[in-house]
Amino acid sequence: MFQNNLQQWLELARQEANKGQLPSYIPLLSQADPQAIAIAIQQVNGDQISAGDINLTFPLMSVIKPFLLLYLLENFGEKAVFQLVDRQPTSEPFNAISESKPKNPMINSGAIALSSLLTSCETLQNWLNQRSGANLHLDLEMLASVRSVANRRNLAISEQLKSLGIILNSSQALAVYEEICCLRGNVQDLAKIGTLLVDTKRSPHIAIVLEIMTQCGMYAASAEFAKDIGLPSKSSVSGALLSIIADDQAIACYSPALDAIGNSVAGLFIICNIKPQKG
Repeated sequence: MFQNNLQQWLELARQEANKGQLPSYIPLLSQADPQAIAIAIQQVNGDQISAGDINLTFPLMSVIKPFLLLYLLENFGEKAVFQLVDRQPTSEPFNAISESKPKNPMINSGAIALSSLLTSCETLQNWLNQRSGANLHLDLEMLASVRSVANRRNLAISEQLKSLGIILNSSQALAVYEEICCLRGNVQDLAKIGTLLVDTKRSPHIAIVLEIMTQCGMYAASAEFAKDIGLPSKSSVSGALLSIIADDQAIACYSPALDAIGNSVAGLFIICNIKPQKG
């Protein structure tokens, strides 16, 4: 029954996608199929259901940020992480150039600062794949496309972080950040890594990540989304969207047409329809 509803929601969501647009500032993202759509729901017990273009792969982009945070909390601890970045919501654009310590790990300045703690993209890639059973790989073509942009806002962000004394090596931090954003997988891979954030009893760090996702994960729409939907979520300019139902399931969506804020139009439609009913 639920599988049938899932198919119906996907068809309705595909129509909603016509209201969105592909991002234009990264060349390869602008070439995605605007009608592509997929969903995977991974239960904490291992069961999964999926529908749509489930074999289609895409770069994770910003949806990697909660997992960067989780990895660093698990391996470096809270003190090392929050020495570099705060955990506060912000109304600033996700790519704002910070004048001080980055407000949270879900904006670019915060994620670039945290990337300075990684020695390579492979560190996070291998950790996620081994822990979840996903098959993420680095998309070198997408990485080249990201680095081909003439006005690289993130380059200015990394240089500002260095000038503020938050990071020491701006080029290394930016390189790692760009690489982890270009990790590629399908919607089932995203759901699998999402389960690392589902079991809140496994680690106290999971609650921290979920709280920050709830407050900061949906760009400028974060506060409204938290009020209306209430699920810890993270969106991405590639059209990926991950929502977590704590101690139950991870919901991964992909549809590359975005609204004016930068969130997947179809992904939002799906999450609004399948979220747990209140009361």
